[in-house]
Amino acid sequence: MWDLPRFHFYVISPTLLALAVSAIAVGWTGIRLRDMSALMLALAILSLNGFFLIHAISTPGFIVADQHHLAGVSSQVAMTTCAVWIFLSTLSSDHSIIRIVSKYRRSIVVGWVTIIILMNIAALIYPSISNFIRIDFTPLNYLMAFLTVFLYLWAAKRYFQQFRLVKFPLHASIVFGSVLLTITECVMVTTMMWTLAWWLYHAILAVSALMLLFGIIAQYRSNVSITQTFHQVDGYPSLDQLRISISSSMRNLIVATETKDEYTAGHNYRVAMYGLQLAQAMNLDSELMRALARGGLIHDVGKIQIPGEILNKPGKLDADERIVIEHHPVIGYEICKYIGFMTEELSVIRHHHEKWDGTGYPDKLKGTEISQLARILAIADVYDALTSRRSYREPWSQERALQVIVEGSGTHFDPECVSAFVRLCNSGELVFPEAMGHVYGRALGTQRTAANRLAN
Repeated sequence: MWDLPRFHFYVISPTLLALAVSAIAVGWTGIRLRDMSALMLALAILSLNGFFLIHAISTPGFIVADQHHLAGVSSQVAMTTCAVWIFLSTLSSDHSIIRIVSKYRRSIVVGWVTIIILMNIAALIYPSISNFIRIDFTPLNYLMAFLTVFLYLWAAKRYFQQFRLVKFPLHASIVFGSVLLTITECVMVTTMMWTLAWWLYHAILAVSALMLLFGIIAQYRSNVSITQTFHQVDGYPSLDQLRISISSSMRNLIVATETKDEYTAGHNYRVAMYGLQLAQAMNLDSELMRALARGGLIHDVGKIQIPGEILNKPGKLDADERIVIEHHPVIGYEICKYIGFMTEELSVIRHHHEKWDGTGYPDKLKGTEISQLARILAIADVYDALTSRRSYREPWSQERALQVIVEGSGTHFDPECVSAFVRLCNSGELVFPEAMGHVYGRALGTQRTAANRLAN
């Protein structure tokens, strides 16, 4: 028995508070980056540390009277709510629950922070409030523990499957963090206060929270701001205030895609830049432009699973090969819906090959059934394909490529988007993103091994 209430109160309380504040900052970063994985994980960390803060400040003999019940209830609430948020983060971005969270993400973050703060205040003023929550009595406490352990292990399994596919450090950290939280839950419900095992679960809890935070930091520490690169080289001041960043993990996916198709190096970047310029010409708001850029940068990620001999075939594809290549938007969609992309980005990835007259693929959407962002990117994608060197032809001039796009108005392309693109080209305002070379050249040179591993 280590009866150290002072250590429990004066050390653990500030630590939990600092982690909770860090989680709020991370959550807001997730909102700005339009990354649902970072946002949901931040809410999980906030729940864990915010409710455990009640456990710490209810240390007997300090702020509140002897309230072992409050400490036990708050710790279980913390573990279970954290498990729920981590479990929700495993759901695909097109799930109805995640769609709601995505739509109201700012309100949800503010509301959840407010709830946790109010719960801490209520616990200080009315510590007996925990008497209404009977989750620390047998068998209810074991049922709660079983549910919590199940959610953590389910999340660990799902994130391990995703990590094997995309090798994101965030996914690895959630796997290890979820396993540690499972151990924490088991130890927590089977030990007495002040025993060595009881102290041990506090240490494991701190390590797991730090690991989850580290996963987010590792995921985004080497962000590249594509808009700043574009602005610095080409001097396009009207895009200066649009902050769009990609993590090193996301860049690895782009590099892996372009490594398989040697004739499309830089294609994703150029398409995103052309799409941004067209979106700006059509007066889209900055949030939609961020979604377009993120979706555009990774729109061809599904080609990772397309055989190289089909991607790089010099001649015309036969019917069977065409079926294989036309499946890449669905593959990309299935990958990205589990790695934090929101609905708007997913529509770009899945539907950039749909056509205005309904003859496109993969879903045969027609007209405005296709999202506006996908209709914009369709033009940017075709324009870059025509003006870039391919295995079967030399690049076309801007005039010839523009003529093809004009001829496709009303059949392949949205007429409104075509009109805006023609105005953009005729006015001389369409800027060729020559800056892509130093971004992708360096990435290809230093990350080819990782890219080949992903591609295989």
